[in-house]
Amino acid sequence: MTANKAGGQVIDEGVWKEYARTRDINLRNKILDAYLYIVSVNIKRMNLVSLYKQDIEDITNHGILELIKCIERYDYTRGIQFDTYASIRVRGSILDYIRKKDWVPADVRKRVREMNECIARFRAEHRRNPRDDELAEAMGVSADELSEIRKSELNMNLLNFEELIYKAESQGMVDSSRSDTGRPEEKTLADELKRIIAQSVDELDQNERTVISLYYYEGLKFKEIAFVMDVTPSRITQIHMKALRKLKEKISRYLTI
Repeated sequence: MTANKAGGQVIDEGVWKEYARTRDINLRNKILDAYLYIVSVNIKRMNLVSLYKQDIEDITNHGILELIKCIERYDYTRGIQFDTYASIRVRGSILDYIRKKDWVPADVRKRVREMNECIARFRAEHRRNPRDDELAEAMGVSADELSEIRKSELNMNLLNFEELIYKAESQGMVDSSRSDTGRPEEKTLADELKRIIAQSVDELDQNERTVISLYYYEGLKFKEIAFVMDVTPSRITQIHMKALRKLKEKISRYLTI
């Protein structure tokens, strides 16, 4: 018999079996309380508190609703760990919710596109990337305005990267639960996505790989990474943004922009 220790409580197969038989709402609420941490962990992992501070309550409520759906749909007999299954579904649902809320207005997308086009022109002419003051002058914006545009680009790239990882993980989870009679092309796509992500990260320079690894896989915050690498938090933000831009270019055919 398998058991999951969740939120300090043990939700074993017997609990799931009883809930499947009775559909008792009190038992469902007990399971929900044990696994509420899944919502907060995913919100923290995606850095949504700082990106969407004003909407975080709505995002949290949406994640909880999806968690309830996961509890109601979960089939304990299939041998999939509930926390793995629910974490992937909750994260995907939150990403869909943010998408539908039009989290990046058209004018912001336009400004980000203009900035990247300006960077490309400067690089072609001078064979180097522009400094922030040069870029601001070329775009005809102030330093503060350029900072806001860069922040918007970071937000866009963060969620695009999270969506790619979610896509790969969710397909991998489905494949692991499918019998040998399943569709081989779906497993091929999941494996290819994982290979592309790993290869793209490997092709980053050492600092970029370190930041991506510490942020996405070790769960460190920018301030903590800055301490580890002995640089300023603003420098970590720059390295992170540059790494995401490179990753986006390498795996753009898998992203829905």
